[in-house]
Amino acid sequence: MALDNAFYDDTLASVYDQMYPLDGDTVQAIDFIGELAPPGGRILELGVGTGRIAVPLAELGYDVHGIEGSTAMLTKLKERDPDGKVTTHLGDFTEATTGEQFDVVTLVLNTFYVAITKEQQLSCLRNARGQLRGGGKLIIEAFDPAPYHDMKKPEVSVRHLSERAIMLDTLTVDRSKQLMVATHTILSAGSPETKRHVIRYAFPAEIDLLAQLAGLRLAGRWAGWTKLPYTSASLRHVSVYEPDQDV
Repeated sequence: MALDNAFYDDTLASVYDQMYPLDGDTVQAIDFIGELAPPGGRILELGVGTGRIAVPLAELGYDVHGIEGSTAMLTKLKERDPDGKVTTHLGDFTEATTGEQFDVVTLVLNTFYVAITKEQQLSCLRNARGQLRGGGKLIIEAFDPAPYHDMKKPEVSVRHLSERAIMLDTLTVDRSKQLMVATHTILSAGSPETKRHVIRYAFPAEIDLLAQLAGLRLAGRWAGWTKLPYTSASLRHVSVYEPDQDV
């Protein structure tokens, strides 16, 4: 994640895998990404987190790298990957580069929105473009912001973490800046802990324009990893970009 918005400290890193457990959606993501990389190909995940997707890909024989701005998240990744199958780099994924090129670069689970200005988002796309091989693919998975853009008051939800812990999520939106502010309060046996983070959502057409400015063009968009058609009713999208050879 971006270093100036690296909100996944020790507290949130410790519950991240409970917030986003391995499930069928994860398996579908791994299959989707694997289809775009040649056998044994090179994959880079920007904002690699705890390695929820990177580690299984590496176990399938891909040469997987990840850039991450949170040392706490990389510590959790190491626990999942004690043999070091994933090569990790500490840094701001909007700017930091491996100095290498890959068949596939990924930004999954809304990670693109962690870049909280359009300038950072453009920098992120340019950085991804610079690390793509000729014919390579960039994959972005993100929620569609339309339902949230119309929010007029905070929304509160509860997330079950374990038998002894829950997380209260409070969400507010600043439509003028396309910012979403989330406050997470963890209730467990100890004292409540509250963490706050900000993301900048972008509509698909805006991402396409930023991608074009970064030398990329849209190759395909679906409503999810199973490649259902993307429509006006879709709640998220998986978009694939490729280098624009005309740039």
